[in-house]
Amino acid sequence: MLELADAGDAVREDVGCGVLYGVLRDAAYRIKKLAEAERQAHLKKMRRKV
Repeated sequence: MLELADAGDAVREDVGCGVLYGVLRDAAYRIKKLAEAERQAHLKKMRRKV
């Protein structure tokens, strides 16, 4: 998603496209943050079991 937002932003033709790619980039960072938090939670859980 980040690569798509960067590529699209580089060739956008108007402000509307910039807004769209900004929303896409924002969503990508939010998903990445949630995924990293979930991964850390699973790692922490696995460490307690060992």
